Amino acid sequence: MKLWDRLTVLFRNKYAALIFFTVVFFLTRFLFLGADEINPDGVNWHYRSQQFIVGLKSGDFERTYQHYHPGVTLMWITGAPIEIYKQITGYTTYDQYNFLGFNTVAKISVVLAQLVLTFILLCYLSKVAGFKTAYLSVFLFSLEPFFLGNSRLYHMDVLLALFMFIALLVSWLNLKEFSYKRSVLAGVFLSLSFLTKSIGIGALFFVLIFCTAYFANKKDMKSFLKYFFTILGAFILTTFILFPALWVRPVYYLSEIFGESERVGIRKGHEQIVFGETTQDGGILFYPLVMLMKTTPFLIAGLILCFMKCSGSISALVKNIRSKYSNPYLYLAVFYLGYFFIMFYPSKKIDRYMLPLYPLLSLIASYGFIRFYSFLKTARSKKIFMSGAVFFFTVFYIVPVISYFPYYFTYTSPIFGTAASANRVIAQKPFGIAVPALKDYILSRYGGEPELGFIDTKPIKAIYSNSKVADIRINGVSDYELLILGINEEMPDKVLQSGTRFRKDSSLYVNGLEYWRIYVKEDK
Repeated sequence: MKLWDRLTVLFRNKYAALIFFTVVFFLTRFLFLGADEINPDGVNWHYRSQQFIVGLKSGDFERTYQHYHPGVTLMWITGAPIEIYKQITGYTTYDQYNFLGFNTVAKISVVLAQLVLTFILLCYLSKVAGFKTAYLSVFLFSLEPFFLGNSRLYHMDVLLALFMFIALLVSWLNLKEFSYKRSVLAGVFLSLSFLTKSIGIGALFFVLIFCTAYFANKKDMKSFLKYFFTILGAFILTTFILFPALWVRPVYYLSEIFGESERVGIRKGHEQIVFGETTQDGGILFYPLVMLMKTTPFLIAGLILCFMKCSGSISALVKNIRSKYSNPYLYLAVFYLGYFFIMFYPSKKIDRYMLPLYPLLSLIASYGFIRFYSFLKTARSKKIFMSGAVFFFTVFYIVPVISYFPYYFTYTSPIFGTAASANRVIAQKPFGIAVPALKDYILSRYGGEPELGFIDTKPIKAIYSNSKVADIRINGVSDYELLILGINEEMPDKVLQSGTRFRKDSSLYVNGLEYWRIYVKEDK
């Protein structure tokens, strides 16, 4: 049986398709999970999750507020499994020897949660777009290397992307055919979006504003009140149930969340290197460049095909005011375009903040591929199209999945040439990538356990003797034997002005990038 015939059979057999997806999901996410990276935010969330569980067990519910994000869903997902792991192993605290075990448990918990959410997303997306389009879109964004890399982190952005997309799908289906069960479910997922990251509140505002316009257009006040208040009520109830700090001081902690989000996210900024210039605000080109750099050409080709084949129907929809309220693609596009442009405003710009766009982009690209295929008239042209699609899918998905393993976080599109070329456009962050490998490299090359100097000490301190790790921006040069700089990190002024000279001795490369540079002191 030829390849395109096998793919057709796979689509027709839903159980086989789901099993195939699950196998791919496990192979790309669970292998070498835990020891691939230790991101500094993840180290923080280990501590916060512990405090969250301590607060629940002791009844000190204010301790369940740990951060303005607020990351409540992440702490629920990982806190309980880590507590069970403690009971099984007898470990009571983290140390350099058991941290990777805790890290693996936390990341497995997050990945399993993502798998469950992906199946829920597929279920509701199938009701909106049909199983074939839904399956292809879920498959595409799950294999997008940058999305895949972030899904392996102990972090929240992929959870936010999944919660938010499910909430929008359920809320849309509820507009078409109201049910109290679905309305409550929409409110629950909108709450989970907000409890993951505070920006998720935007999804609630969008759903409520859109339903107001929708029912005003229909002149149906009774349906509006049912829809609006069941979703809002479910949102409020879920938020209070899952976030015990609100049981104690709701006004205070909600004001803390939004106040800190405004201070840190909007005003404080975040250091980025764009076109070789260091800045606290990546500027208006930052996110468009991120989307080009961190998205595969295959997905971009699907978007182009959709635009070519769907532009006429979109124009017709825009001209007809009533049709604007009956098309799920426009519903989703309005929200995500709003999200994309709103993210231009905060001075704090980080590439992973674009992850929520990937499910929609994959849906549009899948629709473009399938729509283009259906327009082809002859069996020969369809065969050529399928052969080309399989070839380019292999080049832009299968090859990176193999070659970038397990450090998918470092992916850059071949449109930008080599990894080094892309790094000159938007500089890669170290973010704890390959820190366990770096530790092994140091011990094997330099012997013993030498004293180390880092800029960001959190990742290495998690698996190294804390007393032998110094912050080179603060400590004197006598406090460490080896000075280590991550990719795009520069020697601090404190070191340059110390009078002690350091010589680059070796480097650890990751996916074509000189990721970690190791310096030794020169003899005077």
